[in-house]
Amino acid sequence: AVGFTEEDEANFDKSWYSKTKGMMEQMLKVYEHTLVLRVRMPISDDLSPRNFFTKIMKYDNIVNVPNSMTVLHELLPASLVMAEKRLTGIYNFCNPGVISHNEMLDLYIKHIDPTYTYTN
Repeated sequence: AVGFTEEDEANFDKSWYSKTKGMMEQMLKVYEHTLVLRVRMPISDDLSPRNFFTKIMKYDNIVNVPNSMTVLHELLPASLVMAEKRLTGIYNFCNPGVISHNEMLDLYIKHIDPTYTYTN
């Protein structure tokens, strides 16, 4: 099966961000009234520098791996409902399924900029 469950420990510690995120998640587990949303490769409606699309378009070489993504405009309303209902625990806050970086960029080329090119 592809994917992870909320019971799975964070498994990527190759960056400072990921390492500290995993450590913080472990520390927050002791508090029973905490809601942790695991966001993965956030995609926003704008060209913010933190948007995953904006980031990978600047890479010299694209690593073509499937990943979970968080499309913010689809999931942020759910986060408000979760907070209002006082849900607690850890949630993988990603859209269903996976998509590769190449597939994402191919969609960008098809729908937005047919002149854009990338290299693996």
